[in-house]
Amino acid sequence: MVQRLLLAGMLSGLVVALFAFSFARVYAEPTIEQAIALEEIGAHHHAGVEEGTVSRSTQRNAGLLTGLAAYCTALGGFLAIGLAFLHGRLSVRPRSAVWTLAIAGYVSLVLVPQLKYPANPPGVGSAETIGVRTELYFVMIMLSTACMAASAWIAHLMRLRVGSAISVPIGTGMFVALAFLFMTMLPAISETPHDYPRGLLLEFRVHAALLQMIVWGGLGLLFGQMAEHVVSRDRRAEGVARRGIPNA
Repeated sequence: MVQRLLLAGMLSGLVVALFAFSFARVYAEPTIEQAIALEEIGAHHHAGVEEGTVSRSTQRNAGLLTGLAAYCTALGGFLAIGLAFLHGRLSVRPRSAVWTLAIAGYVSLVLVPQLKYPANPPGVGSAETIGVRTELYFVMIMLSTACMAASAWIAHLMRLRVGSAISVPIGTGMFVALAFLFMTMLPAISETPHDYPRGLLLEFRVHAALLQMIVWGGLGLLFGQMAEHVVSRDRRAEGVARRGIPNA
């Protein structure tokens, strides 16, 4: 069953990548083009424009599709592995388990880190601090993931004693408190120029957030349905085998 779940998860990721690519190509890319145009204007005023090794046509077409396909396929595989681990350990349907994993993954890997360090369009941020900004972003991801894992474990232990009605709110509150604590502890970074168009910045960040929601929500919807089918088929096969009837 694990292999079938993994295949279903990866196929779901490929399908979701096509939807995500369509959204990014139609809505996000024009915003990026505007940001690049502003960056080039600023570069002309200083030291000239540095030519990129990959053309923008390749970046926004084949490059974008390839990146999203790899990203979504990997996420689908991770969700499949997580579902295989939880199968039989939680008394919930596979669809519900997939949605739980997708929501937990989105919150811990995307929402919390981007609340602390929001996505920025091209031209925003100093080249000298890109290493530090990248390190801090990944530290926030690791801390947020650790908070989610610890909160889920505590909620699971409490559920065995007091039930889900109490353990789930406590686990959620614990995650929010821990995540907020680490968000306040890590240094803030704000390198957006004062004269940068606020509308363009907001539009870019909204599109980035919507793209992630399409990816995680699409995987929860599509892979949840496919996982339900895979698990149900596996259970029927087990029932047939137990009755000693050849599986046609």
